[in-house]
Amino acid sequence: MKSLIYAVIGVMAVCSASFSAEYIGVVSPASCINRDEIEAAIRLLEAHDYKVKLGEYVFAENGYLAGTDQQRADDINAMFRDDEVKMILCTRGGYGAARILDLLDYEMIAQNPKPLIGYSDITALHIVLGEKCGLTTIHGPMLPSLLRPNLASDYTVENFFRGIAGEYPSGEIPMPEGKTLKAVVPGRAEGIIRGGNLTLIASLVGTPYELRGDGALLFLEEVGEKPYRIDRMLNQLWQSGLFDRVNGILLGDFVNCEAPEGVAGTFSLEDVLKHYAELSGKPVLSGIPAGHGEYNMFLPLGVYARMEASEDGSGMLEID
Repeated sequence: MKSLIYAVIGVMAVCSASFSAEYIGVVSPASCINRDEIEAAIRLLEAHDYKVKLGEYVFAENGYLAGTDQQRADDINAMFRDDEVKMILCTRGGYGAARILDLLDYEMIAQNPKPLIGYSDITALHIVLGEKCGLTTIHGPMLPSLLRPNLASDYTVENFFRGIAGEYPSGEIPMPEGKTLKAVVPGRAEGIIRGGNLTLIASLVGTPYELRGDGALLFLEEVGEKPYRIDRMLNQLWQSGLFDRVNGILLGDFVNCEAPEGVAGTFSLEDVLKHYAELSGKPVLSGIPAGHGEYNMFLPLGVYARMEASEDGSGMLEID
């Protein structure tokens, strides 16, 4: 069985021990999930020689949530406590991860570091596990997205399986064919990568779980929000002081976030992003292949990286 990378405080490490008694744990921290989708995704993992352990409440339903808040938190606590589980995969985002933040056992989790993988609403967990436990987590595909035609590009799937096998390369991030990073605001910066979905980051401002991001490279992505809503959330981050605290900004995919065609008196998505990029006064890169689009890289959060946004418009992101 292939070995899995797992998180130690602030770093990525490779588990070299035998994987014969070790599992990928599967949890549903937010919205409920279709059982058929998960079972098909589990077969995909098993076809790649991985063993899977399901959370007790992974198929639970409670309105639009995957079980009660306590059940969803219990599954996450159990997976971190379980020595057989070396990596935790989320089934989907949607909504609900922030509701369980006060029910997690952070002291225990910090003593049992392992990577948790997901994106979108899972950003709430990425933030709190990084801030409170010092864990490295993975902004990357969740199980069903590995099977959906509009999300499961060869790039996404190949990078996912390389990542969970411990083969994620250091150095410049892998880019999809024909895609490049672009400088929005020129400059160089370095720091720990933090962030995720813009809506989730903004929603946690002013709570005990907000992203501090001191000296970080802030990664942002979004889906289905029109420019004025993107503007409102970025303004909240600006006014909260987050842009002052970070060293640089990394922009991922903003899917279906453009203004409707033919509507007068509006700003484009590019207008809004450029405004706050320049307002931040920090180096800013766009084109990070991560988020809700066709390309969703296996992006470690909590690792040290260097970014360069060049005057000629090109860019580079290099991970230690």
